[in-house]
Amino acid sequence: MRSQVTTKTGDDGSTRILAGDRVPKDDPIVEATGALDSLRAELALLRLEILEADGGAHEPEAAFLWWLLHACFLIGAEVSDPLKKHPKWRQGEIGPKHLAHLEEEQARVEALTPLPRSFIVSAANRAAARADLAATTARAFERRLVTLKRAVPEFPADHLLRFTNRLSDYLFMLARRLDGDTHLPVDYAVLLL
Repeated sequence: MRSQVTTKTGDDGSTRILAGDRVPKDDPIVEATGALDSLRAELALLRLEILEADGGAHEPEAAFLWWLLHACFLIGAEVSDPLKKHPKWRQGEIGPKHLAHLEEEQARVEALTPLPRSFIVSAANRAAARADLAATTARAFERRLVTLKRAVPEFPADHLLRFTNRLSDYLFMLARRLDGDTHLPVDYAVLLL
């Protein structure tokens, strides 16, 4: 039986990107799409953690994460074809409406979440910890996006950089929202011996 996923064409350390080119698997395009894959997986796990943890208390947040999961596919098409060689294979692009939707959701979460006036040392529960991990993964994707933009200066990535930067902020705030009223600030007294 022929495999549905194994082609063996990548056995030489190369892969084909959406633009149609074969590139090494450590090409900045592949690095960025890989970082995006990690982010998408973290968002999916965070959504499941929220749905399973609180019996519907955070359904708006879970619904927004579902939207973000779909946005990852628009981002992925842009990243994998940075010079728009095959626009017909795109289902759209991240634009001002997407950024506005992200900013509106962040504002909603922030309005519900007073922050302590100190650094947070740890999340207070698993869902909040997953959100912190997703925020970290979003920042890693953002760094790969910057590297890709530097490698392909013609890549019009400013809108993706804005969106990704806001996304990590949103995920940090979501983590604090999921902490509830329990924030675990840094306590340097712990270090005294």
